[in-house]
Amino acid sequence: MDENQKPEFIRLLQAFQEAREHDDVKAAESLAVQCLAFVAEEAARNPSDRLRLIEEAIEHEKVAGWEQAEAVRRRVLALAETEANPVMIYKAHTDLCNLYTIRGLTNPALQEARAAADAARKSDITMLLGTALGELSRCYLAEGDVASAAAAAEEAVQSIPAEKTHGIQRARALLMRARCRIMQRQLAEAQGDLDVAWDLLQPLAEASMFAGVQSGLASWWENTARIRAESKDLAGAVEAWGKAVEFRRAVSQLPQLEGPYQYFSLAKTLHEYSAALSAAGKIQEAVRAFDESRNIHEKTGTEPAPQETP
Repeated sequence: MDENQKPEFIRLLQAFQEAREHDDVKAAESLAVQCLAFVAEEAARNPSDRLRLIEEAIEHEKVAGWEQAEAVRRRVLALAETEANPVMIYKAHTDLCNLYTIRGLTNPALQEARAAADAARKSDITMLLGTALGELSRCYLAEGDVASAAAAAEEAVQSIPAEKTHGIQRARALLMRARCRIMQRQLAEAQGDLDVAWDLLQPLAEASMFAGVQSGLASWWENTARIRAESKDLAGAVEAWGKAVEFRRAVSQLPQLEGPYQYFSLAKTLHEYSAALSAAGKIQEAVRAFDESRNIHEKTGTEPAPQETP
């Protein structure tokens, strides 16, 4: 970043933190958008080799050019390794993990998630480690290793300070732990995690541009739907899955997100919504949700995610 631009960017960041501390959601959202615009403009003025490669990878991903995208993202990783930058190494491995995930390659995704977590540990940045462990937990679940997923989720929760400035990240870690607890049929404990996560996320619900908040609320409703289904409340599960779809759809429309990833998440939630509708005897609605999910996968060239139980 140009030295002349740094004071203005720091001012925006400080104003954003103050707005968050005072629960001024609208101001925080506005300042966050200004920060994103500032970074985008700076990147356009002074594009780095890394940024050029990432933009190239995204263009390949938009047209399902998976092999080309992977090759470019491997170059991004090599660049980060040459610089011995653990934060950029973490980011490169995470991007590869996400790329493998949407292609249905769960084991390679897990290997990248492990490497990302290792890099996050070396960075000594607590928030980075918490995020990496959440992704690692998700990948273990996709491989059916519930015990390892639960251990990673527990470590993620413990690694994130219980402070307001870390509220969104802590809520997302709690949601991942709740998901694991549902898989282990520890429903009361899972509900406890959901209760705390709700208190952290709900006050920010109006911040429609915050992808982390909106996707977190989607996860909250997904986990709520699973608990209701386990309790044989099929109508309640359908209602909750419907809410989750609304939030996933909102995230898929956010202008700052690029590539197929947000659509993949929407398709996955729609698929599970379809199953809940079918279980409740709402066949026509189930077919519509299933068809939309399938159409998204066909349009983006992504693979349906493996379905977990319960």
